[in-house]
Amino acid sequence: MYLVGLHHNSNDLIMRLIQKYLPNPRHTELHRIFVKTTPHKAWETMRHLDMGGVPWVRLLFSIRTLPDRLKGKPKEDDRRIGLDQIADNGKGFFIAEEIPGQEVVVVAVGKFWHLNIPFADVASDEFKDFSIPGYGKLAWSILVEPFGEGSVITLELRTTATDEASWKKLNRYYSIIGVASQLIRSTMMHHAENLLGKLRRPDDEERSLAGDERLPDCKYQATHAIDIEAPVSLVWRYLMQMGCDRAGWYSIDALDNAGKPSIDHIVEGWETRKAGDKIWATPKGDTFFDVYEVEAEKLFIIGGKAERLGEPFSSTWAFILEPIGNDATHLVTRARMRSQPPFKEWILGTLWMPPIHALMQKSQLKHLKSMCERDAQTRTEKILMHEWA
Repeated sequence: MYLVGLHHNSNDLIMRLIQKYLPNPRHTELHRIFVKTTPHKAWETMRHLDMGGVPWVRLLFSIRTLPDRLKGKPKEDDRRIGLDQIADNGKGFFIAEEIPGQEVVVVAVGKFWHLNIPFADVASDEFKDFSIPGYGKLAWSILVEPFGEGSVITLELRTTATDEASWKKLNRYYSIIGVASQLIRSTMMHHAENLLGKLRRPDDEERSLAGDERLPDCKYQATHAIDIEAPVSLVWRYLMQMGCDRAGWYSIDALDNAGKPSIDHIVEGWETRKAGDKIWATPKGDTFFDVYEVEAEKLFIIGGKAERLGEPFSSTWAFILEPIGNDATHLVTRARMRSQPPFKEWILGTLWMPPIHALMQKSQLKHLKSMCERDAQTRTEKILMHEWA
């Protein structure tokens, strides 16, 4: 394929709390930061963070009260902007559910495109199924989880509407105000990161990865990575389907699957690969990748030996999965190659590998992310991980 063609169940029902309230959003926005402090301190900071002290943020929220003030209604004394204010107010935006120390979900049903928002009176247990036409629905959450020596904090926003006309209004509204509201959320996360200290993630390009030892004197390698908003167990299932003998390569099918579209869903019976297996590199099954190493939901290493430019050619292709909390995955891929003589190795390693492999690899990661995140968002509490299809 990209380099060369050569001959359990884990926490199935764990998902973000926001999924319970708005499982099929039309729009999703996510901000994530990695901080040096403990999950307990990170939670306390986020749970009681007040953005009311930021002048431009305060101004934007004050615009909301302009119609009432023009009507002579008294100005509100509470100038807080954060979860504490939402919890105390209990109107419009309200806390639907909270797992102390871990996650909190705020929801609202309203005609958000109005300057003075008319909110629907909806209880937490009514929010998910609320469908009266004319309204937009919004849910956002803050999730804190351990990560390495610190914590990962995730702010997620989901929106939808109860009918198509309302969605168009909500969409137009966000095309205008969305830039400012998104900036507020990114400012909030940046402020929290400054308060708690930024935790630097490992440099994927520089660090050693499983599979490197198979070509210890390798001079040429390509490392790519992506964050996927889906649990490791789901991403793993798609990796197990890779190959022309199964789902295809999820990349540019015209180049690596004879134009046949890769299968874009989970197929029963393709749950595993094992060391010693051969994966079809081409639809004809005339060249293969050897499966070198498999550690379920952690690493998958393939590769092999062949001839390129008339000389011996060896390669490895590693897929490393690392959880970001319980419900997201950092997927790292690394392709390594070695050949002889040095001049031909240089041609393959500098003129062929970077442009061609990078193009195909980036396409593959993009499609993996899209499929996994689609499936993750359509989960319900009634489906197990092996029933995605």
